[in-house]
Formats: sequence, C-alpha cells, structure tokens
Amino acid sequence: MRTKTLTAIVLAVSIVVAVVAGAVGSGNSAQAKPAATTTITLTGWSLAGSRTEQNAMLRTIAAFERSHRSIKVDYAPIAGDYDAAMLARFAARRPPDVFYVDSLDVPDYAPALDPLNDDIRRTKFNTKPFYKRLLGGFTVNGRILGFPKDWSPLGLEANTRMLSRAKINKAPTTWKQLGAALRKLRTSRAVPGGAPACLSLDWARILAFVYENKGAWMNPARTRSLINSAQNRATLTTYLGWLRSGLARTPAQLGVGWCGEALGKGKAAIIFEGNWVYSFMRTTYPGIRFRVYPMVKNKAQGNLGFTVSYSIGRDSDNKTAAWTLLSWLVGRQGMGVWTRNVGFLPSRSDVKPPAGRANFLKNASAARPWSFIKGFDRLYDFAGKELEKTFNGDQSVATMLRNIDTETKAALARARG
Repeated sequence: MRTKTLTAIVLAVSIVVAVVAGAVGSGNSAQAKPAATTTITLTGWSLAGSRTEQNAMLRTIAAFERSHRSIKVDYAPIAGDYDAAMLARFAARRPPDVFYVDSLDVPDYAPALDPLNDDIRRTKFNTKPFYKRLLGGFTVNGRILGFPKDWSPLGLEANTRMLSRAKINKAPTTWKQLGAALRKLRTSRAVPGGAPACLSLDWARILAFVYENKGAWMNPARTRSLINSAQNRATLTTYLGWLRSGLARTPAQLGVGWCGEALGKGKAAIIFEGNWVYSFMRTTYPGIRFRVYPMVKNKAQGNLGFTVSYSIGRDSDNKTAAWTLLSWLVGRQGMGVWTRNVGFLPSRSDVKPPAGRANFLKNASAARPWSFIKGFDRLYDFAGKELEKTFNGDQSVATMLRNIDTETKAALARARG
C-alpha cells in the first residue's frame, strides 16, 4: 500500500473538445493520405519494482495500438511522489489524458476528474459486468469518475509445509480456529526463528477483522463515526492479543519489510495479504510452497477491496481518444489482455481470473472498497500512530478508539465544509 499525504485538489472545470484527425482523400490521386494519429498520455506510479507488471502494461498498450491505429499511447509512469506530481499537473491544467487513481484518493482527486457518464451513454458502454462495490468506490454523487482496472481482497496465505509440520490438516476459517492453529504452530516449533503468523500494524489489514466482527469505522454513507464501539474494542483486543502473546509478530519484529517477505523467508506460517503475493513469491521466493485460502471470519465475513481506477482529467486535451483508450482498457478485451499477462484479479465478472485465485474471489461479496472521505490520509496517519502507541502499551484500546473517534468526527466536519 502506498502511504500518501494528499492536498485536496480544488480546480475549475474547463471544457475541451478533443480533435481526432481523419484521413483526407486527395482530389486527383487514387491514393488516400495516411490517417492522422492522436497521441495521448497514460500515467500511473512507476512499475519499475515489478517486472511482471511493467511487461504486462507494455503488452496491453501494444494490443490497444494494434487495434486502434489512429491513436498512439505515450506511457510515462511517475517515479517518486505520485500525488505531488499529479497535483502540480492539475494545478498547471496539463494533466495526463488517462491516469491511475487509488480508490482511497477519489474524494480528493474528484474536482480534477472528468465525469464519464456522458461517454458511457454516448457509446452505450455496459457497466453491469463490473463488481458493484468496486465501481461504487469511484462513483461520487452519481458521477462515475473512473473504472477499476483490477482489484484484490485479502486472503489467508499459508506455508503448507509448516502447517503439515504442526499437523494442521485444514486451514482455519474462523477466529477461534485461527487461534488454535497458531498455538499448534508454536508448540510444534513449526516456524523456527519466526512466529506462527505475521500481522501488520495497519488499518488497511485490521479493518477487515473489524468488519468480520460486525464493526465499522464509519457508517455506509460516511457521515458518522462508528469507530468507538464494543465490537471494535473486542476486535482490537483480540488482534493485539495475538501479537502480544507471541502467536504473531509484526514485520518489524520479524526483521522484514512486510508480511509477504516474512512468508517468503520462512519467518511466518500464516499471513493476510492480497493477490499481489503471487507475483512477489513467484519471482522472489519460487521455492516456497504456499496456498491461498479464504479470509477467516468471526460474526460475519469481512474483507477489503483494494483497487485503482483508470480516470480522465477534466483538462485533458484529448478526451475523445482518452475515452477510447480507457473504455478499451477496462472493457472485456483489454482487461482480458491485462489479466492474462499480470495475474491480477479482473474487476469484471465476465473476464476469467487467473488460475489459482478462486479462494480470493470467495470473499468478493464481503469486500468493502478501501475508500472513505475527503482528506482521509490525514486521519489514516493519525489512526496509525494511535495504533502504534497502543501496541507499545502507552495507552489502552479504549483510549485509542476514543481518540480516533474524536479525530474522525473532526475529519467528517472538514469533509462537509
């Protein structure tokens, strides 16, 4: 997950008509002039750290250009601080034509995004195949501001040899079974030099457990704080209890950067991560045998849906061509090319997911979009610091939730203003 501090973007709307030049026949020549080409820019954060993802993007663009000879795509990913770079381009009214927007950032990016509703109607683009909750993460007041290019919920990933060593024949499906499995892994010393599980001190993981206990951070309309509840106190007490008892350790305690690395290095038998684990393990730790299982549940199923959109800037100079590219990328054909090459989960129900991902999709209906309110980054950072203080024993779970509740109410007031 990227950690970002995003300044709210407030921009005036400018209407720009995209011009696509057609071939013009010569009055006295039997030969037609070559069709003019429109060049549009496609931008996202740099994929240099993932060869699989980078190659998949280049193959997808090549497939588009083969079927759309009059449009050339200038793919220019941004290295470094993506949000700062995008803010500067929005302020200069020179945005890329098509670009990524993290679902978490939609409320902040919204003033700079071109609503796609008219394009959808004009081209009769079918939105029904998209998973409703994912598309809802990019919809503000009925305006569709982007389409999810792919997505991932969380799953339970386990080292199968370690489970076998602890005589765990069936992966846990509930909190109670998870606790029992972790105790078996510890007593059998199945994870030498590590811990039964790796758990992140991150609300982008803990919130899935909150939903599983029928808790929430905000109400569905995102107008009221629900963080300070008995359900959430129980969830955080249980989650931190696994860590404090030694049944689990944080990545920092295990000496790794994230839980996927802990799985790869044999520092943990069980982790809770998304589909991105596949390419990481395949390229970095191909010798480790692991399986993905559905997320555990407690009072209910709960999960998070992490996704990124393709969106168009309000000030794009090539909106017609930009829509042609965007609608192809998120259409059945384009998403099929992308999915086959990258191994990510499609955000459309009519595109076949990669092999071995079925257990991720079992939680699709329970996955809530990782999207909240304008300015949520500031609240997210605050809540993360409160979580660290609580884990370190500097305050109680009850105090932490009261503090986050106070800050959430202030954030909601700022968002309304």
